[in-house]
Amino acid sequence: MVYNHSLMGEITIAAITDVPTLRRMEELQQAIWGSSERDVVPYHQLLAAAGSGGVVLGAFTANGELVGFCYGFVGVREGQPFLYSHMAGVLAEYRDRDIGFQLKQAQRRAALERGFERIVWTYDPLVSMNAYFNLHKLGAVARRYYVNYYGEMTDSLNRGLESDRLEVDWFLRSPRVEALARGEAVQRKWPDIPMALEAREWLLDLAPADPVLDLEAPALGVEIPLDFHGIRDRDIELARAWRAATREVFLHYFQRNYAAVDFILRRKGERKQGLYILEQRGK
Repeated sequence: MVYNHSLMGEITIAAITDVPTLRRMEELQQAIWGSSERDVVPYHQLLAAAGSGGVVLGAFTANGELVGFCYGFVGVREGQPFLYSHMAGVLAEYRDRDIGFQLKQAQRRAALERGFERIVWTYDPLVSMNAYFNLHKLGAVARRYYVNYYGEMTDSLNRGLESDRLEVDWFLRSPRVEALARGEAVQRKWPDIPMALEAREWLLDLAPADPVLDLEAPALGVEIPLDFHGIRDRDIELARAWRAATREVFLHYFQRNYAAVDFILRRKGERKQGLYILEQRGK
């Protein structure tokens, strides 16, 4: 099934069910994440998921080259089915062309066709690009934090750090999600809110200040570095300090019924900040 005929005149999003293309997806996983063969989701698992209610989609160029994909399977929690989106990625040279957004929107349509109301996935909470995409552009929300979720990981993006993850819920029929899917801007105003975590200048990088854990406000901010992978490559101990500080803040405020509902970019003096917005919600 083709989910959109053309993206900027050159990209098509379509379901993948044939073995040769699923084999190509194995290669894409290695290219996108620097994964070893051992860590790749194999073609036969992808084939089984596609044939049993899951969603496996690819982004193809005009000449048929696979340059991105997303993959999800069926999950059930507390008696409610949903689609668990396990992987989504685009080759580096094809990023910043809106392909990831179109893949996720095609996944949303496919999930709705199967009767799902929610898609769930995890991501590293310190990767600002993913935080902005998931919470701001797609309209997902997060209120679950998993410590070292995957254990030790050896791919080039994760090695050397504990694999903490935020898990998001993408409620497919929420008014905000539907508006964003139509391309409508959904701007929420976040005035001067108290900060549960901010960055401080430290040598040539940014370090986390001490977490503030006694805030009582409807909404609060959590700053993360905009280039966490760069910090990790330059100073692994500083990257671990960021992991520890953000872990403490998220676990604490999620326990107090806050949820991460947005990720915004703003300026503070000469510095550009990336902030999670945590909003207090009912139990």
